[in-house]
Amino acid sequence: MRVNTALKTTALPPFRVMGLTAPVRFRHEAEDVAAAWQRWLSGSLKDALPAFAPSVYALRHSYHDAGYTLMIGHLVSNDAPLPAGAGEWMVPPQVYRVATLPEASCHAAAEAWQRLAALPERRFAVDFESHPSWGASKVYVGVAGEVTMAEEGLDD
Repeated sequence: MRVNTALKTTALPPFRVMGLTAPVRFRHEAEDVAAAWQRWLSGSLKDALPAFAPSVYALRHSYHDAGYTLMIGHLVSNDAPLPAGAGEWMVPPQVYRVATLPEASCHAAAEAWQRLAALPERRFAVDFESHPSWGASKVYVGVAGEVTMAEEGLDD
């Protein structure tokens, strides 16, 4: 199984994710990530979140020398109340390099992360996986680049 070698580049506006948060240590990354996914899949938090859709996002943020914070959750509105036991993260606008996974498996995701982690333009701000209820899962790694957004003219 190989991750699609043709990486795409995209820019995304800000968005908010709520879900389960877990510290991940680089030395024990595989075990920590697997344990977080097990907690997410077996817990009731996923059903308590005011999600737009059943798609699951796995954010990696707050990078430091020993690891990062993992959040597994759903996309929510900016004004949705935070349920008890949930964490939240506002993902800033960012340019991403995107790898499409050939299948939704932890092995395919790990292969994509390994490949994308070495990108020289990586920012180490927020990276994430998206696992839609339909279609292919993807890994998004934030890279250097400018995101421009324009508002539509109200007088048009």
